[in-house]
Amino acid sequence: MSSLAAKPQAGSDVANQSMVSAVLLTFDPDTQSVLATLEPSPTAHQMDLPSLQALLEAQGYGEFYVSKSGMHELITQANQGKSGSMTIAHRRDAELEWVIKPDKMAVYLTAMPAYGGKKITREWLLEELQEQGIHESCVDLSALDQVLEAGQAERLCVARGIEPVPGQDSQFDGLVEGCKNLLDEYSEEDQVDFHQIQDFIVVEKGEPLMQRLPPTQGVPGLSVLGDMLPTEPGNELEFNPDADGAIIDPDNPDLLVASVKGHPILIENGVYVDPTLRVNAINLESGNIDFDGSVEVQGDVTSGFSLKATGDIFIRGMVEKATVIAGRNLTIIGGVAGEDLGRDQNKELILKARIRAGGNIRAKYANLAYLRAGGDIIIREFVLQSHLSANGSVYLTQPGSKGCIIGGRTIARNEIIVNCLGSDANVPTVARVGRINCKRKLEEQLQAEHKNCLLNCEKLQKVLKSAEASEQKASIDSDMVRKIKATLLSYEQKAERIKGIQARLSARKKTTSDAIVTVKGMIFPNVCIGIDGASFNNRARKGGCSLVREGCEIVSR
Repeated sequence: MSSLAAKPQAGSDVANQSMVSAVLLTFDPDTQSVLATLEPSPTAHQMDLPSLQALLEAQGYGEFYVSKSGMHELITQANQGKSGSMTIAHRRDAELEWVIKPDKMAVYLTAMPAYGGKKITREWLLEELQEQGIHESCVDLSALDQVLEAGQAERLCVARGIEPVPGQDSQFDGLVEGCKNLLDEYSEEDQVDFHQIQDFIVVEKGEPLMQRLPPTQGVPGLSVLGDMLPTEPGNELEFNPDADGAIIDPDNPDLLVASVKGHPILIENGVYVDPTLRVNAINLESGNIDFDGSVEVQGDVTSGFSLKATGDIFIRGMVEKATVIAGRNLTIIGGVAGEDLGRDQNKELILKARIRAGGNIRAKYANLAYLRAGGDIIIREFVLQSHLSANGSVYLTQPGSKGCIIGGRTIARNEIIVNCLGSDANVPTVARVGRINCKRKLEEQLQAEHKNCLLNCEKLQKVLKSAEASEQKASIDSDMVRKIKATLLSYEQKAERIKGIQARLSARKKTTSDAIVTVKGMIFPNVCIGIDGASFNNRARKGGCSLVREGCEIVSR
C-alpha cells in the first residue's frame, strides 16, 4: 500500500491552497486488479500522469494493464480533492489461441502479451503444441523464437505440414564420354581452338550407350497432426524407339548398346548411332564419296572430287577446289581454298569450291568458295572473295583471329558479326542480313499493272463520252454502253486493290527488324550493307558499330 502526498507549505500559502487527495494503491488478488483509493490530505501533491505511473512502478504494478481513461479520471478527481476508489490496472496472463487449417497442413498462433502475469516461454509453447497434437517435425522453431522475442503474435504460422514429394520418372544416363557435347549450340563468346577440337566419336558394336535408372517411389508427406500423406511413384519410361543403331541389351533391359559401329548422337531417352565412314583423304584412291551416314576425313578433300553425306562431315585437313555436302553439321579444320573460273553474265565470280550443310559450317578460313548453311557459318580467320549464305548467322569473331570479310557476298538471315568488313584496297564487299528483298519484282509488276488499269480507264471513259454524243448514239446500243461501264468499274476496282497492296508493302518496309550487322573493328570504303532490302553504301572508313534498319534507313548504334 502506498500513497502520494505533498510537503506542507508555510504561511499564507497554506491557507490559500486547495485541498488535494492522496492516492492509496491496493491489490485485489480475487480480481487481479489494482484499486486506487482517494483521501483528501493537506500534505498531498498535485497529481499528474508521470507521478501516477511512477507510483505504479514503485508499488510493483508497472507491467500491469492500465486504462488510460481511468488514470486521467483518477488524476482529475485527486487534484480536485475528492474521495473514493476506482480500479486503474489489471494483471493479465499471456493468452494463446491456436488455429489448425482444415487441411491440417498449417497451424497459426495468435498470442496476447502478458501484463504483469504469466509470460510466454518456449516450454509453454512446446507444451501447448504437444497438447494440440502437433507433430514435432512440423514445428517452425524460428517462428517460435519470433513469438518469444516479440512477446505476442497475430495469426503467425508456427507449424507447417510436409508436402509429399512425387517420385521421379526413369532417368537416362549417357555412358559415352563426350557424346552430350556433340549437340552444343555455338555462341560467339565461345573460344574454339580448331587445333584441339573434340575428336569425332565412334562407338563399336555392342558398346554400352545409355543406362536406364529405375523410377523412385517418392517421399510421403506429413500433416501437422502426424498423419502420413501418400505420394505418387514415378513412371517407368521406355527407351526412345527412334534410337536407330542401338538395341536393348538382351541380358539387361535397362541398358542400351550399339547395334552397329558408328557415330553416337544423343536424343531424348536414347542414343542414335549413325554409321560412320572413316577415310584418310578424298582423292584418287578413294574417289568421290556419297555416303548415307556420317564421314570423318583424316586428311584433305583434294581438287576435283566430291564428298556427300547425309549425316555430319568432319574434315581434319582442308578442302581444295572440291564439292562437300553434309546433311547435318560440317567442320573443316584446315579451311577452304578454292579458285575462280572467271565471271558470269552478271559479272559475278564463278567459284569452283562448293560447300553446303544442312546444319552449321565451321572452318578456319574460306577463300574463293561458295558456303551455304542451313544453320550458322562460323569462320575463325578470314573470308576472301567468297559467297556465304546462312539461314542462321555468320560469325567471324574468334579471339586472337583476323575475323575479316574481304570481297564477295555474305548473306545471313539473323546477323553477321565480324571484326572487319572490306579492306584498305577498297575491294567491293557485300553483307546482307534479314529477309531477302524478293518483293521488288512484285512491286514493279504492281506499279505496271496499276498504270495499265488507269490507262484502260482513261480509254473507256473516252469511249463513253463519245457514245453520249448525239451523232454517236445510233452506232452504240444500250447493251454495249452497259458492258463498257461494267468493264470501267472493274478496272477502277482493280486499281484500288493494287493501291491497297502497295500501301501494305510500303508499311512493311517501315517496320523494325531484328536483323543486325555488327562490326567490332573497322568498316572500309566500298562496302555495301543491306538489311531487309534497305541498303547502305559505306564511302569512308568507319569505326566499329552495329547497323540496324529503322524504317527504310540503315542506322548505326
